[in-house]
Amino acid sequence: MSAFWRINRHLRSGALQQNGQQITRVQWMILRNLKRTEHCTIGQLAERMNVRPSTMSQMLDRLEKEHWVTRSPAPDDSRVRLIQLTEPGLSFIRTVETVWQERLAASFSTLTQHEQTTLVELLHKLADATNIDR
Repeated sequence: MSAFWRINRHLRSGALQQNGQQITRVQWMILRNLKRTEHCTIGQLAERMNVRPSTMSQMLDRLEKEHWVTRSPAPDDSRVRLIQLTEPGLSFIRTVETVWQERLAASFSTLTQHEQTTLVELLHKLADATNIDR
C-alpha cells in the first residue's frame, strides 16, 4: 500500500493546480465522474460520491463558477437538473492527466519493455477485480 500511496502523492503533487486554477481532490473526483458519464443528476452524482444531494449541490457551485460544469433542466422533468462537463472542464482534466503521464514517464522508463507490459497487464487485472466502473 505504501508504494501506491507514494505514486499517488507523486502524481497529485501540484497537479490539481494548472494555469492559475486549483481544485480540491473531491472536486477532481466529481470532474472525473462526469467524464465517465455523458450527464447525470445531482442525486446520481451524490450517490456515487456517497454524499447528500445538498452537499453535492454546494460542491458543484464552484465547479460551475469556474465554467467546468453546467446544470440544465432534464428534458422530461424541468425540476431535475442534469450535470454535464463543459469543454473547459474536459480541458482541465486533460491537462492534469498530461502532467500525470509526464511525471510517470521518467519512472516508467526505468523498467524494461517486458516489465512495463507486465505491470500494465497486472494493473488492468487488479482494476478489473475491483468491480468499479472506469
